[in-house]
Amino acid sequence: MAELDRRYAASSALVREGVQIIAVHDSLASRFDAATRSLFRLVQRDGPGVWDDLAGPAKLLRWHLITDPLPIERNDILRSGVERVKRQAARLAGAVGEPEVLTEIRDAASALLTRDPLIGRVVVESANEVGVGTAVIVAASSRAREALGGWLATDGLRVLTLGDLERVEVSEEIAYFVGPPRFFKPIAVTAPRTPEVTFVVPGWFGDLSLPRSPISDYAEGGIRVGVRVVEAGESAQEVPEETQDGLNGIPEEELLPQPFWGIRVSEDRAPTLDEVEAHKVLLSGGRAIWLETDGERIRSLDPTQPAGERVTYVDVSLLSAGTYLLLREGAGESESLHERAFDRLGTRAASIRDSQATWKAALSDRLKTNGIRDSEVALRTLDVRAAGQVSAWISPHVIRPQRDRDFELVLTWLGLQVQPYFENASTLRYEVHRATRELRNRLEAVADNADLHELERMGHMTLDITEPGFRGIFVTKVLGISPFTELVARHEARVPFSDRGAQWLE
Repeated sequence: MAELDRRYAASSALVREGVQIIAVHDSLASRFDAATRSLFRLVQRDGPGVWDDLAGPAKLLRWHLITDPLPIERNDILRSGVERVKRQAARLAGAVGEPEVLTEIRDAASALLTRDPLIGRVVVESANEVGVGTAVIVAASSRAREALGGWLATDGLRVLTLGDLERVEVSEEIAYFVGPPRFFKPIAVTAPRTPEVTFVVPGWFGDLSLPRSPISDYAEGGIRVGVRVVEAGESAQEVPEETQDGLNGIPEEELLPQPFWGIRVSEDRAPTLDEVEAHKVLLSGGRAIWLETDGERIRSLDPTQPAGERVTYVDVSLLSAGTYLLLREGAGESESLHERAFDRLGTRAASIRDSQATWKAALSDRLKTNGIRDSEVALRTLDVRAAGQVSAWISPHVIRPQRDRDFELVLTWLGLQVQPYFENASTLRYEVHRATRELRNRLEAVADNADLHELERMGHMTLDITEPGFRGIFVTKVLGISPFTELVARHEARVPFSDRGAQWLE
């Protein structure tokens, strides 16, 4: 109750006083921003392709200028980002007809290493001005938290992510968010943990709007938080003229690190029986999976939950960036669980395999003959409630229709006796559920002993499970979900594979 009262008091104070945004003018960072905008005017003109290998690292370096304002001697990520940009610019030189753009972005990147970022100086000075025990620093990511924390710890400042801020006890009175408001979830201002909230942003960043809850437009008398902007750093005269007009024609969204999706290659048609319509899901650690649009839940891990409650499932339709998935190297989870179940069935395994193969083959033949849509209509006429899932039932990973009556009606529609198919499928389902519970318990035990702090820092980790059937399981963070779908082979869904689409993401 005390914490709830404190949060209400903080919200009231923020509504009354508003959010402060400190716009830090830094001529070196402004010059690189201007060079990046010039590059993206060429991208807009020419389209993706020749500029991609430079555009990705340029956007990522620009991001790190915002979120990682550490002194140069401690800023490994800034130094490596500068080198990547210079290397890619050099490779493009002579291959394109705009060498002045390449020269400027290379020189602007090099100049970043001649002086410490001014944003960092402003953060430290602002926190010291209000008092170290009064201020908490909020980083834009777990990785940035580690970097900033290692630097600011010597000043006695606590560095958290927004997620950390929600979970821990907060005694500070003001939170300094390192980055513009759009880098953080709406809860940063709609349900603040501190009475005062300040965002420290580059003077050249164009979008200073506050994050809003998706339901705010529908809430009667919704809370509106005001904004006051103060300036710091170098004077406006020291900032390159071309960066003083805000967006300068390039939307901020296009200048932020983004995944590379390419273009859709599938034909515009319905999937065949051996295909599924799936989104590509980019994962930490250079991996990806195809996730079917009509799939069931997928196993996940929530590091924020207490021991014994971390392993759970998330509905495919609710999956979002930031979710941690539990996957198996080179195979989907269903394969390993089914094999474990068949191992337990002993002498009955062969007959149950044959039984499953028989009724699924009959269903596949009927779908090929009648078509999926007509088959759905026929099954609905018979009162099969899950008729819309009929094409999924031919998959070896889907044991049987969930509802008993649905399965009986399907078998009859196929001209098969209900037994032994019903009993065999139900027995297999029981053993798979049993194996699933055991795997969950095993994963919970391993997760309790794992370094989840390392997971949040790296975004992925392998779980130390040596037991047969459970080997090769790893946790990985969802980095992005493709805006379009592809038609992929059914057996490829949920099987991890290498992919570099997220290489220029934070």
